Amino acid sequence: MKKRIILYIATLLLLMSCGEEKNSFIIKGTLNNLGGRPLYAVYENSDGIVVDTMRPFDGKIEMRGVSPHRTAIQLYDASWSPFMRLYLCNGERVELKGDASLKYEIEMKGSSLNRSLWKLICNNHTIFMQTETSGVGVTRGSVALDKHERYTAQYDSVLIDYISRHGGNELSGILLVDYLLRYDNYYVCDSLWQMLDVEAQSPLAVTTMHSVQEKMSFDTENNRLPYLRYIDDQDSLYYVNPRHSNANLLCIWSAEELHSQQWHEQLEEYAQRYSKEDLQVIALSFDRDTAIWHRAVENDTTHVVDMWGDAIYTSKVLSQYNVSRMPVFMLSDSLGRILVRTSQLPDSDLDAQLDSLVKDCKYTLEEHIFKP
Repeated sequence: MKKRIILYIATLLLLMSCGEEKNSFIIKGTLNNLGGRPLYAVYENSDGIVVDTMRPFDGKIEMRGVSPHRTAIQLYDASWSPFMRLYLCNGERVELKGDASLKYEIEMKGSSLNRSLWKLICNNHTIFMQTETSGVGVTRGSVALDKHERYTAQYDSVLIDYISRHGGNELSGILLVDYLLRYDNYYVCDSLWQMLDVEAQSPLAVTTMHSVQEKMSFDTENNRLPYLRYIDDQDSLYYVNPRHSNANLLCIWSAEELHSQQWHEQLEEYAQRYSKEDLQVIALSFDRDTAIWHRAVENDTTHVVDMWGDAIYTSKVLSQYNVSRMPVFMLSDSLGRILVRTSQLPDSDLDAQLDSLVKDCKYTLEEHIFKP
């Protein structure tokens, strides 16, 4: 009788644990040399952003999360540096084993998706690591920027090669949207996306890609600079005519933003580098009142055309041109046709097209480059 009761209880516990696993995902393992410091897991589910802390006990870590659909779980070390990224949903698990100080030698058990991803990263860990670390604090024209661009090209090549050879693999879709996709290579990614089989376009990848595609879609009427007739720094109405120069660089920004001074300094570099005939540099600021804006531009002695626009949240310019964040930089030719739109400087596409406009008074662009 006792044996039957024990067997019944064991069976019940087993069934209960199986039920729990179906309703959650699990990350567990043994990682040496964590030094008692935790790992953090950050992911998103239907309830919002979740942050879990995995505190090691004798090197062992474990966490349970809940997500009915496959989601990205980003692991961070105790200093909040990226440690590893996993993709899990309820009913799945990943087990890790190894030395935390030798991250790329960690062994992984779990789904083929996560194992294939980890194998790809480990086999190319030098390129992945150099690309990530070399991009910190780079400046225009610096040796560091040249190195970062070289590493990025190698990184892109590894990912494009894998995606091109595994068009029916779910990992390819994830690599495309979570690792490769940037605003400066959007058109490459969009072409690769069209080549993927339906099986590779998982809900997670589809959601991300469609969101970016919506931001990148512009009506043809928005391929030209807005009609720029605003208040200048002398509180007079000013009209910008694109035909007065070979190229025009418009920055839509806000003096109230934390890093606004940095953006304005970047514009000043362009204004000092080119003549007015070659390039008009326009800084159109949308702020609550002119006082904030005046304080931000009062010491500007360059050829930047400073202009102010009212109603930062209701401006037709902002809504018409899908400006959801600032700054936004737009490069146009003398007819006002926007060639490149980006959200940060330096930008290699913008610089290349600007050189073409200034030297040849024409552009070599096959299609407009719009980056949200």
